[in-house]
Amino acid sequence: MSIQKMWNEKFSREGFLYGKEPNAFLASNKTLFSPESTILMLGEGEGRTACYMASKGFRVSALDASDVGLEKTRALADEMGVKVETIHADLDTWRSREKYRGVLTSFLHLPDPLRTEAFSHAVDILENGGYFVGEFFSLKQLSRDSGGPKMAELLYTLESLEKIFSRDDVKIIRLEACVDYLCEGSGHQGDAELIRIIAQKI
Repeated sequence: MSIQKMWNEKFSREGFLYGKEPNAFLASNKTLFSPESTILMLGEGEGRTACYMASKGFRVSALDASDVGLEKTRALADEMGVKVETIHADLDTWRSREKYRGVLTSFLHLPDPLRTEAFSHAVDILENGGYFVGEFFSLKQLSRDSGGPKMAELLYTLESLEKIFSRDDVKIIRLEACVDYLCEGSGHQGDAELIRIIAQKI
């Protein structure tokens, strides 16, 4: 089954799988960006964080492989009275000609080498001084039932992210593993093993 078909099936269900509230970690880091900064939400799904960031005055684009998810993004943007550009693309072929002040993503679980390629390209399209901000499930999440994939190759370790972001043009501001409580629709509920990163293009 293709990535697009899998997520289209998930997002075709009634309501919003991960709710309408933004990812708390990404939302808490909005202060990294000045008013009207351009922000790309990578693997944004149904648009909950994209619409929140747009409501705070940022110029937001939401990219996802699921056209159904992006339809919901547009519907949520209309409901909230905000503007979000949607980009329908697969990360294995996606390349951007635009530059962004921020690239933000939550729970985008990719296997390597696609993970390295996509995140490396995300850094490439950051403006100097811009930030990559991400939250992911840790490999330790396999022992919990609060959300996330059940395949080890789709989960993260500190070392896997450090390897991708250890570049001469990147400063890792924050890279940590933690346990936090998630309350994101029906898809993410309960204590979860998380990995968070903030990296700056220098």
